[in-house]
Amino acid sequence: MPARIAAQEPTTPSPTDVSMPMPVTASAMTFPPDRPQLPISLRVRAKQASACRKEGITVARDKSPLDVLKRMRATSGASLADCAQALKASQGSPRIALNHLAAQGHTGGRPGYDEAAPLGSYGFDTYAQRVADTCVQEIKGVLKPGGAPLSAVVLHAPEGIPVALVSLYSGEWGPHRAPLVSIDVAPAAAPIPDTPGAPDPLLETFRYRFGFQETRPDVGLFDEEPALYWEVSSLPDSVFCLEMMKAAVVILRRLARDGYPASHECVAGYARSDLLLRDPRDQRDLIQRQLRTTLRDREALSAFARLCYAELPGQQGLLELAAGA
Repeated sequence: MPARIAAQEPTTPSPTDVSMPMPVTASAMTFPPDRPQLPISLRVRAKQASACRKEGITVARDKSPLDVLKRMRATSGASLADCAQALKASQGSPRIALNHLAAQGHTGGRPGYDEAAPLGSYGFDTYAQRVADTCVQEIKGVLKPGGAPLSAVVLHAPEGIPVALVSLYSGEWGPHRAPLVSIDVAPAAAPIPDTPGAPDPLLETFRYRFGFQETRPDVGLFDEEPALYWEVSSLPDSVFCLEMMKAAVVILRRLARDGYPASHECVAGYARSDLLLRDPRDQRDLIQRQLRTTLRDREALSAFARLCYAELPGQQGLLELAAGA
């Protein structure tokens, strides 16, 4: 696997070396943005949309009946006449009409929905293991043991969700500091989506089956912004972020065990765009609040645990977190 290496003369930090690094607990740190701020009107609109998503509010659009029919045609691939007939039969509800059309095979090219099929799982736990294994192997291929103690290990997702880069720092570190080494990595991530806006049949199926989304998965969202979506402050993304922070800690410990020293205050974190997350305790508190607010139904909570984790320990851990353990 090709590696992108940014070399730097190691500097000797002041903290004492330890064989087992203990990442500090600190709040998520926002890197200075490299893009201008949104105009105030757009920021207000974005906040309003985010609030709608968090509450699972249905978003209505001020469209004429013909505009609605055209959008239904674009979504389903059915004729305007079929869309009009389905809309009339559903008493004017476009989403119910689109569900009827999808049941007849009008899905606009999307794979058909099988109600009896198992839900499936993202496997955040097994992906985190692949991330740790891949990163440790790649780091050992380009960096020899010993040397100056590490001050940070950061897993990066610069343009999406899965980890694409691992960076090690020595001495002072931060968004404008050159890392000791940066390596491109690509552990298999599917079915975790590549970006927040990418198609996600797993999440759409879960939302539909448990009442968070009115339209079938083979229809897709239609004027809805459900409470579950891919954003670092929402489920299931917040659970994924926690597992990536834990993977960074695993990498640090494995490196320390194999002769790569780290400072007492060595940081382990996961960076999405310009946001660095490095406090698992805060993240667990956030997830616990979200689980108690959004997934109050026990059956839905159990299914969500299986959606996130492929193996029983991870599933049980999430259920215990929701219960307050």
